[in-house]
Order: sequence, then structure tokens, then C-alpha cells
Amino acid sequence: MDCSFQDELFDDLDLYYFRQMAISSQDYDIQQKIDFEIKMRDGITKIIAACSNDVQSLEASRGLLTSNARMMAYMAELQRRRTLERGQPNRDSDDAKPCKATLAISDIRIPLMWKEEDHIKNKGDHRRYSVFCLWKIGTEIYDTEMIRNVDRTLTDMCPEDVLVFNDISPDFECVLEVYCYNMHNDLTIASTPKRIRKKLNTLSSTMGRSMGKKVQSSMENGESSLGVKFTLIATAKLNIEDIGSGIKTHNLVLENTENSPVHLPLFGHFCCRLGAQPDCMVQDVISGYLSFQGATDWTRKWCVLNQSKLQCWTNQSDSGIKKPDCIIAITKGSNIAHRNGSTMQKPNSFLLTCLEEDKKTQYTISADSKSEKERWISALEQQFVDTGAWQQACTEFIDIKSPTPKRPQFPTTRKGSLYDATSLKDSDSDFEDT
Repeated sequence: MDCSFQDELFDDLDLYYFRQMAISSQDYDIQQKIDFEIKMRDGITKIIAACSNDVQSLEASRGLLTSNARMMAYMAELQRRRTLERGQPNRDSDDAKPCKATLAISDIRIPLMWKEEDHIKNKGDHRRYSVFCLWKIGTEIYDTEMIRNVDRTLTDMCPEDVLVFNDISPDFECVLEVYCYNMHNDLTIASTPKRIRKKLNTLSSTMGRSMGKKVQSSMENGESSLGVKFTLIATAKLNIEDIGSGIKTHNLVLENTENSPVHLPLFGHFCCRLGAQPDCMVQDVISGYLSFQGATDWTRKWCVLNQSKLQCWTNQSDSGIKKPDCIIAITKGSNIAHRNGSTMQKPNSFLLTCLEEDKKTQYTISADSKSEKERWISALEQQFVDTGAWQQACTEFIDIKSPTPKRPQFPTTRKGSLYDATSLKDSDSDFEDT
């Protein structure tokens, strides 16, 4: 087994070339991430070579597969940016872009579908598996905890991870990949999955023929033998339509594993909670005094725009302490009409139209100055864009669970219990003295 291949693989793919490409494109963030993964993979390969038990080998191989996936995502993103730079000039659009959001995935549950003779009659399939998941959004890739000893006594696989993704756009695509390993197999098989191999073949065309041939031949010759070979058994994709405050059921696309040693009976569906908090829902977008036209007079209010609502108080000191005097919901159908000098009854005024419960309500609002008016109109128009893009995530506040603390990557096994290893001689002597 050539344990140095995983390091040599990306060196031969000319990682220096990718770093230089990142530097020339001023993609320093990608460059730093690539450098970090190189160091991570170098350490993991050394750990795999020194593994003394199955648990350590499984955990190390999971880390290596995750690092490989991140490396390929960084390279693909780097090439995507390079292609955009070559294909079209960099033009800054004046159109407002929706805000970013924080996404959290939790309450993951993957049901199993054992045969009756396996689960109920407790006979038949005695195989045991180790399973973990990769969650991907762009270049952000996270793995779940390893669920070991999955057998016919288990009806659901429930990783307890809470995975948090930051600075996500509303057009995101969240990809789930479920990897499995048959515990009865030999622990000396390649850890690079077929999907990465296919992606390497695609990427090699942009790196030169000689480099591409070298990578392809090394893959075909099986030089990547290092650690455990996890098999991709299922995938799924989530998008903005799947966001919600509760747990939802999603389709799971099963991969063809007829020629694979893994035959874990998945049900074909899984459950999870995909929560999202757009920046406009957790930050005060704008605040200040505005005047509202009433039936006979104008009323001056301290206003705060956040959580897709314009909340109004009589005094600034009441903000956040007392309940708002009035709340104006900013929905997808809301709009602003500028008032010209001939129609407005007060300087720096504008007309805000909101659609609340299929009923249009109009508010004539005046700012203290022209600059304040422009500032409020810009903030409200941005809120319209954010609400339209993030949909349900802007109509209700969705709680985000705290991310799961990092677990020790390579847990050690203790022989015997802590009770058996504790000496009780001193305690006995103290008891006798009393």
C-alpha cells in the first residue's frame, strides 16, 4: 500500500498551479483553504498509517474523504471564477441583491427498511455497517458523526449533529451524500469515492494532457489504496422551498450498489429540519423618526425596520422596552411610490403600500430631510427584495440551533471501566480508622 499517494495525488495535480491561479485572481480565501486542507490531509495520511484499530481507521478515513471533497469543491470554485473572468467583463449591477442568511441543519433521521425475517424474526442478515453523511452548500462541506454498528436491530439512523452554514444566498442548493462501509470488509481499500474520481477526470482537461493522463492512470492502477473505502449509497438535494420551522420529509435518491459490498436497506426518504435566518431578520436594517399622516394631522414616531416589520413607538426610549404602538408588515407585495411636489402635503414624503391579508393598506410617510427620505426608501426597497427572495424565512422568525461542539476526531477505547481502574485502598483504610 502506498500511503503517500493521497499527498502525491494533489501535488502531481500541481497544487502550486492552483495557488498561483488563486493569487493571480486575488482569491486569497480559496488559497488559504487549499493550504489548510493540504496540511489536514498530510496529517490524516500519517494517522491512517499508524492506526491500530478499526475505530481509528474509520474516523481517519472519514476525515480524509471529507478533506478530499472540500479540496475538489475549492478547485471547482476556483475554475468557475476563472471561467467567469475570461468569459465576460466584470460589470457591477445596480440591481439590489438579496441579503445573505445563516442556515442550520438539524434533527436528521434516516429510516431503514429491513426485511421481516431480519428485524422482526431476528434472523438472517447479520451484517454491520458504519454510516456518516456529508452536507454541502457551495464550498462549505461538513460531515456528521459516524454511526457505527448499524445492524438489523436499528430502525433509524439519527446523527445528533447541528450543522450551520453562514453567508448563504437564497438560490442555494444543499446536497446530502450518505456514505456507508460494511464492517465485515477489509480495511485496506481506496478511500477516494467514484464521484471524486469522475470530477478529477473532468478537471484534468483544464490542467494539461500530461497531468490528466498521470492522474487517470494512477486512479486506474489503484495507487490510491489508503484507509477505508466508503461507498456512496444515497443523495438528496434541498433548496429554499424546504426551509421551515419544523421537521420535513424529503426524498432520498438511492445509488446503484448492485456491484457493491454495501446493501444497507434504506427506506428512500429522510427527515431533517432546515432552518434559515436572513440577515434582515436578525439585524436592525434602519431606524429613525418618521411622520405618518392621519385623518386630520401628522404623527411623529420612532421607527425600526427589522424582521420584515416596520415597528413604531412614540419615543425612542420606548424601543425594545414597550410594545410597539403599531406594526406594519413588509410583505412581498409591498411597494413605494414617490410623491412629487404638487401632490405631497409635507416635504420629503412618500407613499408605502402594503398587502396585509389580501388587503392593501396605504401609509403616507414623511422623513425629516431629503437624505433621510432616500435612506428610508433604499432600506425599504431592499427589504422588498429580501422578502421576495427568502420567502417563508422572512415571514416568520425561525430559531437556529447552536452548532454541535467539535468531537474528538479519533476517540480512544479504554479497557475495562473507570471503576475497576480506581484504587480503593486509601478509602478502605480511612473507613477502618473511623
